[in-house]
Amino acid sequence: MSEDIFRELQQFQQHAENLRQLMSDMHDQVPQSSEGTDAQGAVSVALGTDGLPEWIKLASDWQRRRPDGDLGGAVVEAFESAMSDRLERWSRSLEQSGWEDRADHIDEGLASSASSAPSGPLPEISDHDVRHVLRRPMDESIEDVLTAFDAVDELDADSFLPPKVTGESAARRVAITLTAHALVSCEVDPQWAVGQSTVRLNQALNEALNNARGKVGNAESPGAVGVANLHVGGLMNEFLAMIKDPQRFRDSY
Repeated sequence: MSEDIFRELQQFQQHAENLRQLMSDMHDQVPQSSEGTDAQGAVSVALGTDGLPEWIKLASDWQRRRPDGDLGGAVVEAFESAMSDRLERWSRSLEQSGWEDRADHIDEGLASSASSAPSGPLPEISDHDVRHVLRRPMDESIEDVLTAFDAVDELDADSFLPPKVTGESAARRVAITLTAHALVSCEVDPQWAVGQSTVRLNQALNEALNNARGKVGNAESPGAVGVANLHVGGLMNEFLAMIKDPQRFRDSY
C-alpha cells in the first residue's frame, strides 16, 4: 500500500477525531436539568442530564386542574414541556458556542487535505495502544470486515429502534414506559386515582418511574446487540495497527 493511501487514512482519522471532539463539546452544552408542566399545571416533571424524568410531582389540586382525571396524559404533557425547555436552552447555548463555524472549519479542513498532496514524513496518528493486537494475514481481516458488512445489511431499521421498558408501581396501578432518552407513556388507573391522596399518587408515580429507569440501562435494541457481536472494535484495532506500521501490512498481505 502506498504512503499516499496511508496518509489519506490518517487524515480521515484526524477528521473523525475533530468531529468526535465537536460532538463531545456539544454534548457538554446540554442543560443539567429542566422542568415542565402540563397545560393545566396539574403535573410537574423534572429531567436529568440523560433526558429522562428524575421525578414526577402532582399539584395538590390536580383533580380541579384535570377534571377529566387523565393523569397519565398530564404526565406525558409535562414531560414534553420539560423536553421543549431543555432543547430550547441547549439550542441557545450551542449558538453562543459557535458550533456551526467549528463544523464548517472541520469540513473545510477535510476538503483542503483531500485536494492537496503534502510531502514529508507521515504524521503521527492515534496514540491508541495497539502493541498487543493479533497479527493476522490481511485477507483474513478483510474477510471478517466483509462478513460484518453482510450481517449489518441484514438488519432492518426497526432493529435499531430504542427498546421500550415499562415500570410499575408496587400496587400495579401506575405504569410508565421509557426508552433510553424519552418517556413514551404513562398509565394510571383512573378509578383508583380518585380515591388516593396526592402523597400516595406521587409515591406511586415515582415508584413506577424508578422501576422503569432501573431497567433502561440493561435494555438494548436487537440491532445494537447484533453489531456488538461483530467485534467491530477488534477489527478497527487491527486496521489501526496496520496504519501505524505500514511494513506490517506489507508483510502480511
